[in-house]
Amino acid sequence: MTTQPTTIPIQYTARGTVPRADADYALRRIEHVLAKASGRVLHVRVTLTHEPNPALEHPARAQVSIDVNGTPIRARVDATELREAADLVVDRLQRQLVQLRERTRTRHRWLAVATEHEWRHGDAPEPSRPVSGDRPVIRRKTFTLEPMTPDEAAYEMDLLDHNFYLFTGPDGADALTYRTDTGGYGVLGPAGVAVLTLAEARQRLRNGREPFVFYRDPARLRGHVLYVRHDGRLGLITSS
Repeated sequence: MTTQPTTIPIQYTARGTVPRADADYALRRIEHVLAKASGRVLHVRVTLTHEPNPALEHPARAQVSIDVNGTPIRARVDATELREAADLVVDRLQRQLVQLRERTRTRHRWLAVATEHEWRHGDAPEPSRPVSGDRPVIRRKTFTLEPMTPDEAAYEMDLLDHNFYLFTGPDGADALTYRTDTGGYGVLGPAGVAVLTLAEARQRLRNGREPFVFYRDPARLRGHVLYVRHDGRLGLITSS
């Protein structure tokens, strides 16, 4: 095991009303679990949010982004109280760090674990609530997709704490893995993916047929994902 420095520098941001005692509790717990990481922790960013709005079911949020020897890991949890959010995000980080250690030790062991989950091949994700209004796309991200298997894509999705992950399959075609409501994984593509314009994808999302829309653009036939962000606005991920 790699020995971490006695104190790991943490870039900390508070949003809303975050009591100092709750922040200290969260930072101590996060620092404690990161000290046990099997690789060198190069960067840590923690954001704690508390919105004093009685209409919110989960007004507290803990977000952690770390870099372990060049591998990014992210975790995000919403809860009723900040200390609950801190405990939950630490539990998630612990699981992610175990996954990272096991894959580093042996890729075969990770694949054995991954295939224990339920896989859905080619099934549409579960329906979601309709998206109201003509919301603009406020965030666009373009990535160069790495060739990988669906199991490897699911592993990357777990490390980044995402609900879906866009990747290029071994055959060179874009595909998408996503988290199902039953705790397993699903994969869409490469066959059967609709060719849509952005306007058509937005309409499909607005109709509530899918929690996100995976489609191919008419010009290049590359994979795109239109999705609803945590703040209710739209994001778009495209492949370069």
